[in-house]
Amino acid sequence: MSGPTLDGGCDRGYAMSPCLWGREPEPVVESLARRTSLEGLRVLDAGCGEGRNAAFLARQGALVDATDVSELALRNARGAWPNEPGITWSVRDVLTQPLPPAGYDVVVFDSVAHWLADEASVAAAVTALQQATRVGGWHVLCAFNDRAQELDNHVNPPRCILPHGTLVGYYLKPDWELVEVHDDDVISSHADQPIPHRHSATRLLARRWGTG
Repeated sequence: MSGPTLDGGCDRGYAMSPCLWGREPEPVVESLARRTSLEGLRVLDAGCGEGRNAAFLARQGALVDATDVSELALRNARGAWPNEPGITWSVRDVLTQPLPPAGYDVVVFDSVAHWLADEASVAAAVTALQQATRVGGWHVLCAFNDRAQELDNHVNPPRCILPHGTLVGYYLKPDWELVEVHDDDVISSHADQPIPHRHSATRLLARRWGTG
């Protein structure tokens, strides 16, 4: 399960560096850990990349299903976090492989949406992940938005950069509460684009309520 439609070009970077995205967790993931105990919770890290969020969550006592479409990402993840208990690494595409209904207490969807093919794919993925979240459970969604992107020197730029309002809008539903919403500027550099560059990014934390 690889190729440009699924990996969005990240495999080039994963082949160049064993730690393409670094080891620090996403700030909203850290915020979640400050808000609630994660001990014993079942977590899905959908599009886990090299495992920076999965490792952090496992260290908080969570039981993490860390999934990605990229075999290279998972190879790097296993190498980066060889002795982390509580993580199960596996190849999975949330768009084609069903998830257990209300099967997770926490779902993380970090830096995946902007690599998908189009807005319909993003909406379908978010819906599938929402349906896999139990009542009272949490979502972390982080994705580039269209406010400000420096992509001129990217060999394989992200393919689906949506407005901030569109990303937030996926959670404007009766059974979801937006707990945190940020529209941030992120300065980044990595193996396949070492020149520092700016991305605007939507970061949100949401919670599921009701029975919808």
